Amino acid sequence: MRRLFAILLSAFLVVGFAPLANAAAGPALNQDRASTEFTASALTTCAENARFQERASAATTPKDIARFERYGKASCGDDGLPHLIIGPTIEPFGALYMRGHEGDVLIPAHIFIFIVGIIGWSGREYLKLARASKDPIDKEIFIDLDLLKTALIKGAQWPFMANKEGRSGELRESDKNIYVSPR
Repeated sequence: MRRLFAILLSAFLVVGFAPLANAAAGPALNQDRASTEFTASALTTCAENARFQERASAATTPKDIARFERYGKASCGDDGLPHLIIGPTIEPFGALYMRGHEGDVLIPAHIFIFIVGIIGWSGREYLKLARASKDPIDKEIFIDLDLLKTALIKGAQWPFMANKEGRSGELRESDKNIYVSPR
């Protein structure tokens, strides 16, 4: 019964059968605010944008002048501020749609996820290696550098290890080992 409820709840959330809010419909909502419509065609090169040029002319330090020269190659909106262009990621070939802006968000996000994965997987591996040693509590209190080096090497391989352990079933704990409160 719980599984059926979970499936139905998930289906309703995915399909969107949630009650609508009692907000005003259409233009009556947020009449005092500017339009939030955005199109990439409204962007121009910052070097050609008048508002950006006003901001750049106010720069006084060499660091600010260099920054405005670097931002001159970016795309600016009507406000004179640089905008990031992020292509659609849901479509199968969304990354191929807007080429040239991978360094804005896509590449740094993947680097961040990889580094966070290394940290998490290394900690997990260290605890597993410490648990297999003869004094696991001491290894958790006082870090063993040899175990840490081994764990970091395994942590750098985390995408491949996670895939291997996920396929073999080793990544997840079996249901018999998980304590469920009798309440």
